Parts: sequence; structure tokens; C-alpha cells
Amino acid sequence: MDTLKRRSTDSPDNALLDANTLLRTVIDENPNIILMKDWDGKFLLGNRALAKLYGTTPEQLVGKDDGAFNPNAEQVAFYLQNVREVMSQDKTQVVLEESTDTATGQTLFYQSIKIPLTTPDGNKQILVIANDVSELKRVQLKLEASERRLRYVLDATGEGIWDWDIATGVVTHNRRWCQITGLNDDYLQHPLAEFAALLHADDRAQVMARLEACLAGRGRYQSEHRMRLKDQREVWVLDRGDVVERDADGKPLRMVGSFVDISERKAAEVLLSEHSAQLDAIFALSPDGFVAFDPARLVKYVNPAFTTLTGLDPAAVIGLDESAFSQRLAALCPPQARFQGLAALRNATQSGADSAQRQQIELNEVPGQAKGGRRVLKVSLRESQEQTVSQILYLRDISHETAVDRMKSEFLSTAAHELRTPMSGIYGFAEVLLTEQLSEPERKEFLGIIYRQSTLMASILNELLDLARIEALQGKDFVFESVPLQALIQDVVRGLKLPNGRALPTLALPSDPVSLWADQKKAQMAMLNVLSNAYKYSAPDTSVHIAVQTQPGEVVLCITDQGVGMTHEEAGRVGERFYRADTSGKVPGTGLGMSIVKEIMALHYGRLALSSEPGQGTTVRLIFPAGNTAG
Repeated sequence: MDTLKRRSTDSPDNALLDANTLLRTVIDENPNIILMKDWDGKFLLGNRALAKLYGTTPEQLVGKDDGAFNPNAEQVAFYLQNVREVMSQDKTQVVLEESTDTATGQTLFYQSIKIPLTTPDGNKQILVIANDVSELKRVQLKLEASERRLRYVLDATGEGIWDWDIATGVVTHNRRWCQITGLNDDYLQHPLAEFAALLHADDRAQVMARLEACLAGRGRYQSEHRMRLKDQREVWVLDRGDVVERDADGKPLRMVGSFVDISERKAAEVLLSEHSAQLDAIFALSPDGFVAFDPARLVKYVNPAFTTLTGLDPAAVIGLDESAFSQRLAALCPPQARFQGLAALRNATQSGADSAQRQQIELNEVPGQAKGGRRVLKVSLRESQEQTVSQILYLRDISHETAVDRMKSEFLSTAAHELRTPMSGIYGFAEVLLTEQLSEPERKEFLGIIYRQSTLMASILNELLDLARIEALQGKDFVFESVPLQALIQDVVRGLKLPNGRALPTLALPSDPVSLWADQKKAQMAMLNVLSNAYKYSAPDTSVHIAVQTQPGEVVLCITDQGVGMTHEEAGRVGERFYRADTSGKVPGTGLGMSIVKEIMALHYGRLALSSEPGQGTTVRLIFPAGNTAG
């Protein structure tokens, strides 16, 4: 961007071309949806990713709203309401929203960065950068801009000529000068005072001071300023001149110069500033890193996200050729997931595979990254035929997606193992019943084993379904309200199915009414799961105790048993799926109950805490928001 800004002062045309080409290239190759809308929700700009989603072309998007392409009226209404709210609040927002693929009818989810903009004439617009978060495997930047909106036209115009007789104060000029200033073509002479009167009030003093400096011999006269036309319009002009005649004493007698309309150039500079601001916003807010290379394949620009992802300072990579850059990035990688280099990515295009120019790499510890972890990046290369940009390297952080995939695989493996254990028992004893002649007591014993194993498998499946439903809905089915705690505990205790010979839990409840902000059914489920564990892991002759503590903004429900307890390491794993501190197999259970409790508490914006000592018992604390602090 520094290069862009420097060139804008030296040659506006070239600076505009460079900025336009860079912006167009970035947008053309970005996989994210990028669009601009006006107040009415009509597209001012849309890239190919948006056009593909809507089954049309970028050209057909312009001037139309979402309703022309999206059959989902509810989504279309939400889009219009939301962009107007963002434009009205004049504050950048990040919004999670849905859209419908017109080709497949599939609902896609996007995290959209919405940036309100205001044009010089006061019109409200909005820039939207939408990242497809429904596809974890393949999301790359692919920006597209409409060339028609970014086209700067600087028509060649002739120059006005002026000749100032300083002694008489009369200025003589040609017809083009009159045309620029909006005067009659035949008005070819006028006093200097009339010229001064045409100057914009804010520029007049500066222009006259520069003229006086030139008359005093302190250099040539040059000024860019505004002039007021008779119809109150403004015109920007570049005015240049010099003293060409002086008397014997050095007193100026005559000054001549030229006068050219630069209004289009000034308008283009305003547009350049706007597009530079848009480009800066895209670069700064993009979560993905990218590196732009010039025609010689030297690093030309890196965005802030690249530095965040790799820890490489821009000064350390800008100006490097692609080989040196590849070595610098590869040095950050472990041997088994090393960056192959830009040349390898580019050569892979000969294979014709869609994934030819993509590679997954890992980075060793990077500042801001969890210690001991590795950042996983998906790297892709896009080549360009533009004059100022030869190629762009994109880097997307997929560490979270990779971790989630690994966790899913581990979960499925564990779930299969846990289900196989009771299934093996059922299968084995059923086979014995079918093939062996057994006595009636033996048959009853085997049927009892099959029944217990079936009950265990049903419990695992039911709790898996409960856990999956809670995670999928993320609290959308929760009905939060102020729940009286004393009544909630009484209902849970009344519905508690006690083991044979066990007493009800003892209660220590506050005398004053206490309420918590919760979904009553889910809070009961969490309490029942904890109480079930308290009874299962404690001896029949011991008691279970329920107490309530209050602290600012929170209500703490404490459930204490006098059971076997846990070590610090075992307590730290409570809440992991299928984890059970008891490995003997004598205590029934699925290992999913506390996972469900942990999810329920998280969706209540609460916490699960526990303290335990081996042989001393365990205290589980369910920490809920207080009922009078909701909202």
C-alpha cells in the first residue's frame, strides 16, 4: 500500500491503474462473497462467488436485490433489515446469517463482516465480506470487483492560456479559459479582481499568496484550486505561470500561464481514496492471509493476517523473490508438513486437478498460539495475467477444523468401542441360548445378562442422542426464565429414583427465596445426573447432601457425597465423553452423564466445578446465573 500511495502523488493515472488492478485481482481470485449494496438493498457490486451462489453472473447482479435470485423470502427480508441497521448505526458489525444456493437449494451459513460507507454526496452504502463457514474443507479468498464501478475516465482536454498585464491589471485569455470557468466565449479580457472573485472562498487567500510569491521572485506560480462558476458549480483547475518581463528595477510587468481543468482527476483521486479505504478494510479485516507478488515474482504486499498466522514481519519478506520467500515459510514448518514452495504449487497445475494449487502445511509454535500446539494452514496459489500482480498466495488457518475432525474421529471410535462391549455380551449369550441346552436357572441368568447389557446399550444411545441434540441446537430449544431454586430442588428430589436402601439427600436451603436464570427442564437434567453419580459412587450407609450458596450475580448448587472420590488428574477429566473414573466395571454407567451436565451449564452461561479427594468423597458445584441478573 505504501507503493500505491507514493505513486498516487507522482502519477495519478498510474496510481489509479495500479490500485484498480490490485483490487480487481484480489477480488477476482477470492473465494469469499464480496458485495456492496445501496440503502434499497440493490447490488452495486458482487463477485463471482455471490453470482455462483445465485446462479447468475456478476453483471446481472448489479441493480438488483436478493429477491431477484433468492427464493427464500425470509432470508431476503433479513438481509435488507440487517444492512439498513448497520448503515444506520454507522458501525462495522460481524453477522452470522444464512443463504440459499439456488442451484442445489442447500442452505449455507456465512459469517459476514459488514462495513458501512458514505459516499461524498451523503448516500449510504455497505461493504459485505461473507466467509462461508459451512464448508470447513475449502474456503479461500476470491474477490471480484466490477470494473465498470472502478473505471476512471480522464478525458484529454485543451488548456486555457492567460496573459496578465500587471501594470494595467488586465488579464487576457483564450476561449478555452472561458469554457473552463463557465464564462462567455467572447469575454476574453477582464480585470484581475474578477479572477479573484471566481476563486473558491476557501482557496482565495492561498492562491493570491502564491501569485505574490511569484511576483516577488520566489519561484514559479503553481496552484491546484477550486473556482466557482456562475451556476454555483465548482471546477478544480491546475493553474501555472511565471513572470516573463520585469523592468530595470526588477519590478514585474507581465506574467503568463496556462490553466487546465483537473476536476476529473480530483474526482478520480477521491475515488482512489475511497477504494484504498475499501481495500485497506478488506485487507485488515480478512481472517485469511495473502501475499501479492509483482511481475518479477518479488513479494509486493502482505496483509496483517499473514503476519498473525506466521509471525513473519512484513519487513522481513517484502522484496524477497519467491524462492527466498518459500524457504523462509518452509523454515517455520516441521519436516512432515513442510511448505513445498511456490514453484511446486505452480508446476502442479499441469496435473489438471482442482486441488493442484493447494497444500496443507503445519507451523511450529507461533506467537499468540497455544503453547505446544501447531497451527495448520491451507495454502493455495492463484496466478494472474495482470501487469502489476503476477500471483497471490492465500493462507487459511484450519487448525480448529483439523482439531474438530480429529475429535470427531476419536469420538466415533470411542462410541463404537463402548457400544461394542454390551453388544458382544448380548450376541454371545444369545448365541449360547440358541445353541446350547441350558437349565432354567441358567437360561434366566443369561437372559438377565442380555437384559442388563441391552439396558446399558439403550442408555448409551439415549445419552448420545441427548448430547447430540444439545450440541446441535446450541440452546435454541432452551426456555430461559427465573426459576425458584427451592421449588426446583424439591421437584428433583421427589423425582429421584433412589437405589434400594438409600435415604433421600439432606438439604441445606436458604430461608429467603432464591431464583436462578435457567431452562427448568435442562437444569433438572443436570441436577439428576450429578445426584445419580453421587449415589452410584458412594456406599449405602453414607449420605448425599445438597446445599445452596449465593454470590453476586450467581447461584451455586453444591451436591456432596461421601464416596470413593477421585484424584486431581481424574477430576480434571470429568466431562470428557465416555470417561469414567471407575475402571472396575462394577459401577453401572455410560460415561456420558457429566458430559451432558457440562454442555448444559455452558449453554446456561454457567460453570461446572468440582473438588474431590480419594476416599473422602466429591463435591460438584453447578454455578447458574442468578434469576434477578438475567438479560
